[in-house]
Amino acid sequence: MKCCHKPEILNNVKKIFSVDFIIFAVVTLVCWILMLYGINNSVSSHSYFDEHTRQALAWQEGKITLDNNIEYLEISSYKDKYYVSFPPIPSLIEFPLTLIFGMHTPNTFTLLIFTWVGMLFAFFILLKLTNNRILSYLMSFSFYWGSTIMYLSLDGAVWHQGQLYGLFFAITALLILLYAQKPFPLFFGAFCLALASGCRPFYLFMTPFYGYHAWKRFPHIKTLVFIVTGLIPPGIFYTLYNYVRFDSIAEFGHKYLPWSKTLPHGVFSFTYFSRNIYHAFIHPPEWDPGRRIVSFSGAGTGLWFSSPVILLGFAFFLRYLFAGCMKFIAKQKENHFLKKLFTRFLPMADEKIPVLEILISFFTIVVIWFGLLLHESNGWFQFGYRFSVDLIAILLFLFGRTFKKPYIFLVPICQFAIIVNIYGAFWFYVLRQ
Repeated sequence: MKCCHKPEILNNVKKIFSVDFIIFAVVTLVCWILMLYGINNSVSSHSYFDEHTRQALAWQEGKITLDNNIEYLEISSYKDKYYVSFPPIPSLIEFPLTLIFGMHTPNTFTLLIFTWVGMLFAFFILLKLTNNRILSYLMSFSFYWGSTIMYLSLDGAVWHQGQLYGLFFAITALLILLYAQKPFPLFFGAFCLALASGCRPFYLFMTPFYGYHAWKRFPHIKTLVFIVTGLIPPGIFYTLYNYVRFDSIAEFGHKYLPWSKTLPHGVFSFTYFSRNIYHAFIHPPEWDPGRRIVSFSGAGTGLWFSSPVILLGFAFFLRYLFAGCMKFIAKQKENHFLKKLFTRFLPMADEKIPVLEILISFFTIVVIWFGLLLHESNGWFQFGYRFSVDLIAILLFLFGRTFKKPYIFLVPICQFAIIVNIYGAFWFYVLRQ
């Protein structure tokens, strides 16, 4: 039996390390590093918004508190003690780096490498869903370079770490889900999903989405057992860690930040909803007449301009409308132009998507977005709308469920998004200074 499996394993290895994939991986990494130096950063640079580095150093001393408050950082104060006000997984990633580099960890380059690997994992997710290498290369690159991931990946600031490490673990969970040959690996997929929620808590709401697709692949009680057991260990760690620090299993520190203590409506409120909706979906780019450059609002620029690529994932919900159009046009035999137009340019997958999958996908996106749009901070000063990164894993997956070949209209959308986000990164780190 072992001999029978060897050729299959070798073929899979050859597919993974094919010449085109190696070229894609090397070229994109080199381009990323060039971008890093292009904004006057380097592979050895350390972002000084480094709460996770300080937390890792405190753990080395056997403490969960910080010795003092640092005014320019987001440090929580509770019962006259100071705590890092973010979920702990990025601090765990920083921990081994602090053993080697001490305070000056290369947190920017580390974040860049995780993001780059996440993009390579995204390629394999799309390849599994679409079975089209050209489409998978185009869209994995575009989802990363054509969204706010681009500027976030060029500096290892605490907020960027939470978002991109969370995305990495969510993408890894989906990769395991799609490539698992039996239920057991789903344990590790669920564990990665739990790690994602230890970076950005709203990833917890991806669990029904993950569970549905896992059950669809392996309809067996073992599937549920492996998923639950994968989620439990990190969940226990988070609840205990929060309780020891803030006497609450759900509080990781934002409630006790100096700025949040003064908010009349709290950190989450419907008061912020309309403002956040506007900046997330509508607010256009701006013109700076003094420097004669295109500029952006630090409160957010609409996704239609800053990240149009990720919005393609929403086509998943329109496919039944497309299918209805196709059926109508198919009956209009005399209208050959419209028939050719629809059959060539509309994204249509062969398989029929179950209604339950549509509902679960819709629920996941709505719940995550709704929570994020109630947050007071609005992402602080940013390019694009960085909270949208928390949806990229599921939107990438839904894109792969919808598009099955590289439609020509995708190319200009991707080109536009990549150019805008390269410029956005230079604007954020260089031009606006």
